[in-house]
Amino acid sequence: MHSDLPAWDARPTSSVPSALEAPFEERFRILIESVQDYAIFMLDADGYVISWNPGAQKIKGYAADEIIGRHFSTFYPPEDVARGKPAAELAAAGADGSVEDEGWRVRKDGSMFWANVVITAVYKNEDGVRKLCGYAKVTRDMTERKRLRDLEAASQHMNEFLATLAHELRNPLAPVTNALSVMMLEPLISPTLRQCRDLIDRQIAHLTRLVDDLLDAGRITTGKIVLRLAPVDLREVVSRSVEMIRPHVALRQQRVDVHVPEERVVVNGDMARLVQVAQNVLNNASKFSEHGGRIVVSVTEERQTFAVLRVSDNGCGIEAGALESIFDLFVQADHRLERTESGLGIGLTLCRWLVEMHGGAISASSDGPGCGATFTIRLPLYGAQVAANDDARMGAATPKDLEPALTILIVDDNHDSADSMAMLLRMRGHSVDVAYSGAQALTFAHENAHIDVALVDIAMPGADGFTVMRRLKETPGLQRALFAAMTGFGQASDIARSLDEGFDVHLTKPVQLPLVDALLQRAIERRSAPGQPGVSA
Repeated sequence: MHSDLPAWDARPTSSVPSALEAPFEERFRILIESVQDYAIFMLDADGYVISWNPGAQKIKGYAADEIIGRHFSTFYPPEDVARGKPAAELAAAGADGSVEDEGWRVRKDGSMFWANVVITAVYKNEDGVRKLCGYAKVTRDMTERKRLRDLEAASQHMNEFLATLAHELRNPLAPVTNALSVMMLEPLISPTLRQCRDLIDRQIAHLTRLVDDLLDAGRITTGKIVLRLAPVDLREVVSRSVEMIRPHVALRQQRVDVHVPEERVVVNGDMARLVQVAQNVLNNASKFSEHGGRIVVSVTEERQTFAVLRVSDNGCGIEAGALESIFDLFVQADHRLERTESGLGIGLTLCRWLVEMHGGAISASSDGPGCGATFTIRLPLYGAQVAANDDARMGAATPKDLEPALTILIVDDNHDSADSMAMLLRMRGHSVDVAYSGAQALTFAHENAHIDVALVDIAMPGADGFTVMRRLKETPGLQRALFAAMTGFGQASDIARSLDEGFDVHLTKPVQLPLVDALLQRAIERRSAPGQPGVSA
């Protein structure tokens, strides 16, 4: 075997006085030999190895004297050799000038690695005729990069799965929540049924929190959570979160002591997300404290630089080795067999991510098992004096606010969800009709002179909610109606799409009763202002 191609081996370069003084061929050889991260070698026209650089030895495991003279198909898995892949790649390089491929390759020890391979045809001119004389081959080990790509793809698939899972879970949650709201409004109920109703209420609330945590984990890892920053008083954050956690601690006969200064402690933050953080930490303190335990919440300023929110409990405590890992995703610090509190190990991770998105930090401390724990959240203080921040939240309306009655159309192919919502709204004193498809909704709209509110599911067979909403808006009786998307899809992109498509409001299943009341109050206000066009939420 011979070749007209210049060959190089793995000779040391220390004998070269100066690379810059050497001829071009020698400088080229020095360059090739200095490359460690790429296997660079040459093949003759038949595919036999005729040169070998140190990078090739590092990646493939062969020394130059072990591989020169052997066919390059040695580097391919047996199944690739059997189907003629090496010969096909040489033919493609000869026809097109070069070929690039990614796939599994074999090292000397038999181990596999994922390689990026470029084969370039090398020609020479003989009497004016261009003749193929061999190939230059460059191989890079891409195993680690492939692993990262696979992890990213798996993460994307997991986020898509979580979004689908949340939607599928919210669909059955919606009618159960609606039915529970109906039970809450029922005045005559036995003590036993009341106890069962309250039990269902607590468990539904817990399941809803788990679904929301799953969704938020996916949103944060894909960068889909955007903070709506404004001056926020941490005292208000504490007040709201304590109020939200109060039913849970009352059930466990626990006491929550709150210590806040008289002056405002202002940070630049997203009120809803900071309340979520504080509520998660409070819920965690309650969960891992015994019945009758005590939780202390305090807000202070530190060095006129940080706002500090601390939550301390006298519960089961945390082992020293777990103080950092408890903030990792899907990690539970309490692994006792008798542990009765369930969870996914997401809540504290969400707290850390959200606090860090605010430019702050969260830490945990404990003197050990049985000694309680303290969670400390530090956030940068809002730099300048600001005027009081009016909280433009939409408050919950009480039943007396919801007069007079509204005419409401519910469009949902899920019969249980639609019927339970209709039952709830009728108990509120409104006139409600139900359509289980877009076609039924359009028929009803053409037959009725006026509708105040249309609650429309998005994912329906035949025609989706967007199409149904547009068709309904074309009918005279619904041109001034308030349209609400009612769906299990609740990511920021889903909400934005609903509003962009023309819905006034986006409600995520299961819809809580205060949100329903607020929506209906808004419809009453719209109806009482003749000539005023509706404003999108």
